[in-house]
Amino acid sequence: MKAPIFFRKSIRFYFAFFLIFGVTLLLVVNLALYNQGLNIRETVQKQSILQAENELLKTLSVSLNQLQKEASSLAEWDEVHQQFHDPSYYFFWHDERLKESGFFKPYYDDLELYKTNKKLLTPASPDAKQHFFLPDEIKSTQPTLVFTKNFEVHLNIFQEIKSRDSENTIGYVGISLDFLSYLLNTKTFYYLDKSSINLYGSGSVPYSEIMQHIHFKPVSNPVNDYLWQLIQDFIIELIIIMLIVSLILTFFFNITIYQPLQIISSYLLRLKNSPKKTHPLPKETFLLSELDELKNSLHDYHRDLFKVQNELDKQNQAVWDQARRDVLTNIYNRRAFDEAWNETVSQHEKTPSLTAFMLFDCDFFKALNDTYGHEVGDEVIKLTAATIQQSLPLDCPAYRIGGDEFAVILKERTPEETINIAQHCLIALNEAPYNRVGVKETLTFSVGISSTLEDLTNEITNLPRQADMAMYKAKQSLNEKVQCYHHSLDYESLSLVSNNIVNTVVNAIHNGSGIQMHYQPIKSINSQKVYYESLIRIKQDEGIIYPNDIFAVVNRRRLEVELDQQVITCVLHALQNNEIPKDTGVSINVSGKTLLQANFCELFTPFIPFLEKYKIVIEVTENSLIDHMDYAQKALNSLRKEGFLIALDDFGSGYSSIRYLAHMPVDIVKYDMSMTNSLMGKDVRTHNILKTTAEMIIESGYDLVMEGVETEEMLEAVREAGGNSYSRLFNW
Repeated sequence: MKAPIFFRKSIRFYFAFFLIFGVTLLLVVNLALYNQGLNIRETVQKQSILQAENELLKTLSVSLNQLQKEASSLAEWDEVHQQFHDPSYYFFWHDERLKESGFFKPYYDDLELYKTNKKLLTPASPDAKQHFFLPDEIKSTQPTLVFTKNFEVHLNIFQEIKSRDSENTIGYVGISLDFLSYLLNTKTFYYLDKSSINLYGSGSVPYSEIMQHIHFKPVSNPVNDYLWQLIQDFIIELIIIMLIVSLILTFFFNITIYQPLQIISSYLLRLKNSPKKTHPLPKETFLLSELDELKNSLHDYHRDLFKVQNELDKQNQAVWDQARRDVLTNIYNRRAFDEAWNETVSQHEKTPSLTAFMLFDCDFFKALNDTYGHEVGDEVIKLTAATIQQSLPLDCPAYRIGGDEFAVILKERTPEETINIAQHCLIALNEAPYNRVGVKETLTFSVGISSTLEDLTNEITNLPRQADMAMYKAKQSLNEKVQCYHHSLDYESLSLVSNNIVNTVVNAIHNGSGIQMHYQPIKSINSQKVYYESLIRIKQDEGIIYPNDIFAVVNRRRLEVELDQQVITCVLHALQNNEIPKDTGVSINVSGKTLLQANFCELFTPFIPFLEKYKIVIEVTENSLIDHMDYAQKALNSLRKEGFLIALDDFGSGYSSIRYLAHMPVDIVKYDMSMTNSLMGKDVRTHNILKTTAEMIIESGYDLVMEGVETEEMLEAVREAGGNSYSRLFNW
């Protein structure tokens, strides 16, 4: 390809062009260097001012401390105390004895004693008034600068004088000195120019505002001035060297390139014009080596430059990647997620496609973190992140978007494929070796999934919120730990967003307002003895909030521990106020999160005095026991030793394993209402299983409670099944 005619110029033209360009570039560099030198000079000057200011502040603080110590010494001097007892010789003492003592420093201008009413002990004599710098009456005992008409600045310091017999104040001592003279004559400055110090103002000014009335300059820095002169000389010398080098380059270019090219060009022109004639080769000797060597040099230069550029790109990529990696887990962090999600939303708006959003969360992680400590919690997070990432497809990275929350964005996956991926991850999490990092309980995880529908009617921006709803739905489920969003969840969570139930419940849990405890009797079949199960209600203007709504808010807001603490407090007050009949008892339900609190046993310490007159039962669910068996055994056995009874609540709604029951630290087993209702069914096999299980529980030494007995027919079925006691439900 031929170059345009416009660019066909002589090599001398291009040399001149590049020479001028190079000189201009160097001039720009010189100008930048000059500006940099100015910046350095200004920086040094600012630093000098800062050092001078810090030195001045330190000197002012040290001076004030020194003067206050001297005033304190004066306040302790016996002769000062004598003056307050007998001031008849005050003027002699003040004018003679005081001046001869070591307490009156050479730099003092005046020293006076004041009575407790802050007036002079003895009024100054008329002759002394002209040299009197202290006030007749103390307005403030704080150090004060007084600007006089003859441009002097006096510092007045006052010190309280205490009686030796008691801590009563008997007076004050006041000291006045020419403060500027004091600084200049007694203090040494290294960064501050003494001669530049000047105080300006009028009237009286608190010493704390002295920096607003003082002027100073830093000591001149000869090194900085010398350095600036060197920079200027260097720039001038560099310009001169540039001109000399330009002349040398021009000369060298002529003899090494331009003249040889002219000779070669003339030789080629001769060959072209006279191809049939023999033309001798030019006899001139060129200073340049052959073109192949130049070509190899250019190649080597390019190769080295390319290598450096690649290294720089790798480092830039590493820095970019590191900023988007979570420090703890080394997977992508919230910043990387936000970028990926924004890009996904942008692409979806241009070209809609099937997109899914998956949210992982560790159940009861806060309780685990509080129980085992943050180090174990961090190890759990790292193992969880690694397990999720290894279980995902290669094109679906995991993002850590919160403490124990992980998000995954899936594209072009059907709902079935998305669920399979989530279940695969959940299986891997359930099989992960958390016991190796010190966790003894079984960890559970919840997964929420949302996606754009196949007809692409769902807004993609709704997916994170919908996945969050689905995840909390999974948290509420015992078995279905993978939940997909559906429209019914909007209605389930509507009360948590749109009405005042949330505010009422949250306020009640935080401050106890509106809580009403109802006590449902649990009657013994054999002896007719009764104890009461504590049930919570919350009163509001519109009526009573029942447990279903209460626990919907509690589970969503993770307020289980706070709710249990309010219930425990209310039951304790009921016992203290004799609201529960003696020789009965009361049961208290506690959540798995409360069971894992470090102070769990301490919550029930106030109940110990009531154990003689009451049966106090602590109810826990079988899932919370099985998930945290080791810790639960220690805590519950500790309470059992004190005399508390432990009830296993909702038996049959979870694992329902006799093998688990044998290891549980419980005294009472409560059949879930669903199992009690099954006794009324016509299925003989189910009836026999429930009856045999009940007999086995009773023979093993447990008390058995049947929940949900509402009719005489159900009561008869309970008697036949062998239940020790039954729970009769009431409509409150």
